[in-house]
Amino acid sequence: MSSFQSCLAFGKKYEQETLKHIKYDSHEFSVGKFKEWDIKTTKDGVDTYYEVKSELNCFKYGNILVEYSCNGKPSGIAGTTADYWVHYAIKDKIKNEYVLRIIPVKELRRMIEDKLYHKIVNYGDCNCFSYIFKMSLFDKYILAI
Repeated sequence: MSSFQSCLAFGKKYEQETLKHIKYDSHEFSVGKFKEWDIKTTKDGVDTYYEVKSELNCFKYGNILVEYSCNGKPSGIAGTTADYWVHYAIKDKIKNEYVLRIIPVKELRRMIEDKLYHKIVNYGDCNCFSYIFKMSLFDKYILAI
């Protein structure tokens, strides 16, 4: 399995996991390579969209990474049309232990606008840029531990 396929499978696992933590009547997953959201749910006739992210190094560094561009194109927070940013800080991948935060996208964008991030980083072969936030900044959005 390629590195990309492995990362994709890892992400899909947490998209499924998200459904355990939200209330909905129906749901669908976005398909395709450049998605504006990952999950769409409908509850009482109201559609809600979720962008789902999972990170393995949050506890090692105490940070949350929020991507905003890749290969010169908007991605992550800059490309999503979701209502909520679902973030899994993975404690133990094997035991499926994590801290789940569900952050309103409008609030996350406000935090970026207010420059509450710790720093901006460029990484990877795809020339990705991300905001790095201190994890504790999002503690009020913890839904599950």
